[in-house]
Amino acid sequence: MTKKEIIENGWVEKYVLGLTTEEESSEVERLAMLYPDIQDNINVARNKICGKFNRSLTQPALRNSFMNKRKMMIFTIIAVSLFSLGFCLLAREHFSLRAIYSEQSLRLAREEEKMNQLASFTRLVSEQSHFLHSPDTKRIRLRGCGEYPDAEVMVFRSEATGRMMLRVVDLPEINEGQYYEVWAKQEANVDRLLGLLKPPLRFDSLYTMDSMLYSSALQIRSVDPAAHKSSPVCLANLSN
Repeated sequence: MTKKEIIENGWVEKYVLGLTTEEESSEVERLAMLYPDIQDNINVARNKICGKFNRSLTQPALRNSFMNKRKMMIFTIIAVSLFSLGFCLLAREHFSLRAIYSEQSLRLAREEEKMNQLASFTRLVSEQSHFLHSPDTKRIRLRGCGEYPDAEVMVFRSEATGRMMLRVVDLPEINEGQYYEVWAKQEANVDRLLGLLKPPLRFDSLYTMDSMLYSSALQIRSVDPAAHKSSPVCLANLSN
């Protein structure tokens, strides 16, 4: 390869662009060392290529790249903002629904409790009504005695099972700490305590007493624990 061939056939540009083989590059470098003008051509070609490359970076291509990145950044910010807004709305809806669910569950629990209480009360009233009107149930009226002639209590007792319930018709008011005791008197045995009536007394309500089949009398006593005193208030003789 001669100096003329390198210049006229474009080997300098090929060399600068890296399009020559290793053997051709070595030849161009050898001739550049021999001929300074060939080295000058190589330097000029390199400066041209670098200038074009720099202009391509600093002008439209660079601007397009920056605009694309800017658009991508704006799109990312919008997407993140929309996602965050949607998440906040979903979270608020979730907590709102959770609060509504908790309130409805609490209300349902209250209603269920009321229904259970009503069912229990209805069942109790039905059982009491059945007991009171059963042909097997005997009514025993305890009338006032001693200092309380106007006192009155009604006792209902099953002749078969001895189940007993008591209804207060009229009993004197008692002080705080005092109460009434219901006793069954037995001819051959010790008197038996059937139950207590503590204030406030529920007039016309039914009190459940211990069961008792056989007794000669029923008695209501007012008890004052502070004075260690008890007084008979009502009595019913069952010996006959």
